[in-house]
Amino acid sequence: MPRLGRRHWMTTAVATLAMLAAPAAARAATYTVAAGNGPCGGADLACGSLGEAAAAAAPGDVFSVAPGTYDAATFAVGGVTISGAAGVAINGTMTFSGATGGPSRLEKVAISQSTGGAPAINVSGESGLELLDAAVVSLHGDGIIVTGGEAGRIIRSVVVTGGAETSAVRVTSTAGTPAKGLTLESVLLIGGGAGLRAETINNAIEAAAGDISIVARHVTAAGSTNGLVLDSTKALRLLGTGVGNIAATVTDSIVLDNRVANYAGVAGLGANTATLTASRSLQTGDRNVLFADAAARNFRLRPGSPAIDQGGIEPGESTTDIDGDPRPGPVTDLGADEFVNAPPVASIVVRTARPRAGQPVLLDGSGSTDREASYGGGIVQYRWSFGDGTTETTTTPTVLHTYGGEGAAAAQLVVVDRQGAVSAPAVARIDVGDGTPPVATITRPFEGQRIKLTTRRTRTVRRNGVRRRVTSRRKTRIGFNGVARDKSGVAFVLLTVEKLGRSSSSSSRARCTWYDARRGLVRRRCSQPVLLVARLAADGSWRLRISTRRQPSAGLYRVSVYAADRSGAFGNSAPARDRVVRFRLTR
Repeated sequence: MPRLGRRHWMTTAVATLAMLAAPAAARAATYTVAAGNGPCGGADLACGSLGEAAAAAAPGDVFSVAPGTYDAATFAVGGVTISGAAGVAINGTMTFSGATGGPSRLEKVAISQSTGGAPAINVSGESGLELLDAAVVSLHGDGIIVTGGEAGRIIRSVVVTGGAETSAVRVTSTAGTPAKGLTLESVLLIGGGAGLRAETINNAIEAAAGDISIVARHVTAAGSTNGLVLDSTKALRLLGTGVGNIAATVTDSIVLDNRVANYAGVAGLGANTATLTASRSLQTGDRNVLFADAAARNFRLRPGSPAIDQGGIEPGESTTDIDGDPRPGPVTDLGADEFVNAPPVASIVVRTARPRAGQPVLLDGSGSTDREASYGGGIVQYRWSFGDGTTETTTTPTVLHTYGGEGAAAAQLVVVDRQGAVSAPAVARIDVGDGTPPVATITRPFEGQRIKLTTRRTRTVRRNGVRRRVTSRRKTRIGFNGVARDKSGVAFVLLTVEKLGRSSSSSSRARCTWYDARRGLVRRRCSQPVLLVARLAADGSWRLRISTRRQPSAGLYRVSVYAADRSGAFGNSAPARDRVVRFRLTR
C-alpha cells in the first residue's frame, strides 16, 4: 500500500474513533408557546407558558410565541431565542441569568412591569441579551437593568420608565464583575432620572468593578432629567485592584442634558474615569422644536426639526429606524426616528341627501386627516374632481357643485399637506336625479275670470193648488283644476291662494292675506304662504275644492300651483301664465 494511502486511512480511522468516543451534542429545538399547550420538553415542543419554556430551555433553542398575554419568566441558560409577534404581551420581569451559551435573543414582544420598583427586563447573567423590535415599560422601576453581559445589544426598541429617579436603561458594574458592553441602535429611551445610566461601584478592597463600554447610535433619550448619565464616583480605585472605567461613544443621537461624574481621586490611589465621546449628536435643544409633542411623550421628529438630515450612518448599523422606516444614508436624521412625512388621507362625503341636476350638491372633505396635523403639518389644499369633466381646488374642506344632467358620477378628492405630500384619491358615487320640477298648469279658473260668491235660482212650486215662483240663493263652491306632468312621475301638487291688496310694508316682515282651508282667510308673513294640498289623479290631473263653510270674501285673488316629482325636484317648470292665475270673487 502506498504511503499516502496508508496515511489517509489512518487519519480517517482516528477521526471516526474520536467521533464514536465523543458524547453526542444536544440538538437545538424549536418550540411553540401558546396558552393551553401545557408543559414541554424532550419530544414535546409545545409549551403552554414562558415559565414552562424556561424550564425546558437549552442553549440554541428557539421559542416562537403566539399572540396572547403571558407571565414573565427567568431563563437560566444563555443562547435561547424568544420570538414573538404582533399581540404578544408579557407581564412582569423577564430575567436572563445564564452564564454560558452566548447571548439570548428577545424580539417582537411588549413587556410591562407594574409591581413595585422591579425592572421589566433584568440581565444578570454573563451571557447577556440581544433585544430587538420590542416595547419595554416599567411603571415604577428601571426599564432594563444590565448587571451582566460582555456585549449586549438593544435594537429598534422603546424603553420607558415611570419612576422619577429611575432609568430607562441602567448598566451597573460592581466589584468582582467582568467588563460589560452594551450597544444601542435606533432606540427610544423615555422617562425617569436618566434615559441611559452607566455606573461602576467598588465595594471591596481586593475586587474591582469591570469596565463599561457603551455604544449608542441613533438613540433618542428624552423625557428624562438627563439623557445620559455616566457615574464612576462610587468606583474608588483601591490598592491596585483595577479600574472600572466607563466609556460611552454616542453618534447620530439626541441625548439631552448629559451628566458625567468622576471620582476626584486620592493621592497614591488614582481614580476611575467616565468619558463621553459624542459626534453628530445633539446634547442640548428645545424639545418642543425637536419633537412632535414632547408634553405628550411623542418623541418622533416633527416637520422642520433641527435633527432632520444632520446625521450619518455607521458601517453595520441597523438600516431601519424604530418604526422600520429605512435610513437611506449617507445622510440620516438624528435620533431613533427617521422623519418620514406620512401622506394625508382623503375622505369625501356627499352631504346632499338627494342630489339633483341643476341644484347645488354639497361635498364634504372635513374627514380627511394628516398624521402631522398637530405638530407642524396639516392639510392645506383640497383638489376636487366632480366626475363630469370639471375640477376645483380649495383651501377649505367643503365645496358646492351643480351637475348639469342626470346620471351617476364619481366625485374624487385628493388632499395635500403642508409638506407637499399628496394623498391617494377618495371616491364617492353620486346619483344625480332629475332636477327639473314638474310642469303644472291651471285650467280652472282662467286668467281674469269673475266668479260670483253666490248663485241665484228661480223655480216654480205648487202649494195648495197654487203655482208660485220662488227665488233662492246658495254659496258657490269654488274649485281649482289643472294638470301636472313629469317624466319621473308627479309626487304631489300644492297651491297657494292669496287675496291681493295692500301689505303693511315691503320688508321681509310684510304681511299678506292667505287662504287657509281650516281657518279661512288669515294674515301672516308674505314669505310664509299657506300651502294647500291638491288631490292628484293617476293621469296627472289635479283638483282642489274650497268648502262653502270657509268661503273667502269678495276681492281679487291670485292662485299659484307647485309640484314635486318622485326624485324630489320641487317647483314648476310651466310658463308663468299657465302656473299663476288671477281671478276675482264677486257678490
